Amino acid sequence: MQTVTIEKLDPYLVIVILVPTQKQVFDEGIAPQIIVQPTAVLAKDEAQAAAKAMRLVPEEQAKYIDRLEVKVLPFQGVRA
Repeated sequence: MQTVTIEKLDPYLVIVILVPTQKQVFDEGIAPQIIVQPTAVLAKDEAQAAAKAMRLVPEEQAKYIDRLEVKVLPFQGVRA
């Protein structure tokens, strides 16, 4: 009989923001935009949660990868 190890995953809230260039801010008054709304993901750590968030970026914004900012917040709930 094989032993199966189940990886412990924790819930995280992720958000992806498209940050405008300085030129866009000063010339056009463009503000940062949330392109991935707050979404819950299960991950083993914050790095994995951030990677999962990047997979949620719409294809048309993926070309701005150098201007995307990922925010990862762990849930602070009570464990049963």
